[in-house]
Amino acid sequence: MKPAPSIRALLWQCTLVLRLAGLLVPKAQRKEWYQEWYGEIWHWSHFLAESGRLNAASKLELARHCWGAFPDATWHRFNQQKVYRSLREVPRSARFCLGSILSLLLVMVLSTGLAPTIRRGLTPLPYYQPDRIAVLSFPDRDVYYPDSGLFQAVRRWSRESRMASAMAAYSLRVSKIEAGGDKFDARSARISPNLFEMLGIKASLGRLFVPGDVQDCLDCLVLSDDLWKERFRSDPGIIGEKITFSGARSTVIGVLPPTFTFLTPEASVWALPPSADDIADVGDHVGAVLRLRAGGSAAQATEELRVRAIEDRAALDYAAPEVAMMVSRARQAAKIYLFFAVLALAGGLALASSRLAATRAQKIRLDARGRARLWSFLILKILLLLSICFVFSLEVPSRISITLTGSIQPSVGPISAWLFLVSAMAALFWSLHDQTRRCRVCLKRLSNEVSVGAPSHLLLDWSGTELVCSDGHGLLHVPEMNSSWLDDEQWVHLDESWKPLFEPDKRAPTARTL
Repeated sequence: MKPAPSIRALLWQCTLVLRLAGLLVPKAQRKEWYQEWYGEIWHWSHFLAESGRLNAASKLELARHCWGAFPDATWHRFNQQKVYRSLREVPRSARFCLGSILSLLLVMVLSTGLAPTIRRGLTPLPYYQPDRIAVLSFPDRDVYYPDSGLFQAVRRWSRESRMASAMAAYSLRVSKIEAGGDKFDARSARISPNLFEMLGIKASLGRLFVPGDVQDCLDCLVLSDDLWKERFRSDPGIIGEKITFSGARSTVIGVLPPTFTFLTPEASVWALPPSADDIADVGDHVGAVLRLRAGGSAAQATEELRVRAIEDRAALDYAAPEVAMMVSRARQAAKIYLFFAVLALAGGLALASSRLAATRAQKIRLDARGRARLWSFLILKILLLLSICFVFSLEVPSRISITLTGSIQPSVGPISAWLFLVSAMAALFWSLHDQTRRCRVCLKRLSNEVSVGAPSHLLLDWSGTELVCSDGHGLLHVPEMNSSWLDDEQWVHLDESWKPLFEPDKRAPTARTL
């Protein structure tokens, strides 16, 4: 039967859409699918024409219905039930869990600029012959030492020392900075003019201190790369500019390279030692850097400098200095974090052994490969979560400090350590909770949560909750209240007789009918 002239163009357009959508349908089902859709469109369009309702609005409604053939054809190409099942099951799988955690780790590393703090801690020290660089410190950390006495003593020791070929003193503190109407506090360092030359450091912009600056450029300043980028927007014109440092007008002469690292947290502004005698700092913030001679050791340098400190006991308030290699000092913070990570991992495995003890009591049929897969998943999950905590605790506080103040504040170190400890505990708790809610066989997250028992038998509450593996491997019974140490989560293995209940429907999808 030929269509009416008023709807021929409309049917031709709908037919074209159906033919295009039919290409998605499997060839064996395509003819039947097309005839069903075409018959529906044919009757609809004739009804509109014969009832006088054929207008722009009804044509648009019919066109929208025709475009619905594409998703219907797609479901014929791909098993709709299988797709829905995958959308439910894939997020519960072990691979999805590990992939999500790994993706979060990558996003965090990329968002922090490839973790610069961690990279600086893992790369070799950017010094000339770093294995000969040592740090002199004072064990009496609460004692105040005058800067003038420290710098004078270190200058004299450097000329007379047999263990060190060169020495340079430093004094760290927080100073007030004012530049371009912007006022902020930054960690600064007063240093001997030969420090950078002794370490073999070159400026990335301008120049660094030289011994003659003590007479010719006492008000000169050197900026760290982070401060230059955050506060001065990487402006190369900063060289020669005047800024207010500790209440005095000073001149910026250089910028340190981005790879430079000294002590943690690093100073953002570097200046020469003051000429006044009234400035002092606690022993934890003052010290000296030594370049040991060939064959010299930190122990020998400590013995020699303690003798010299006794001779200058008035200037150094009876200090007893200690010398340690810079490499070991630089790795000290990493050792602390590593200790926390190992402790968290060991504690996690110990807790997991006790939490999963009920699984062993139920005699789950796991071979050596299954047990290795179970524990490998748990260990890898904990390691990835600890890596996220490590990157977050080291990079985020320092980045926030640099953004807000332009420098890494002294409190960043303790905050990072405690943040790592707290976040590692939270990650450990979640990983163990997630592990107990997974199937012991396929490691999928359990689903189909139901309450079991009689509510009136336990303080008007259910006796427990049961979660089932979607593949039929077993179910987990979680009691609502532990009445004794024996009443704990119980994993129940389901034998082969339960499998028919969990088999997916393999019937082919049918065409869409309206």
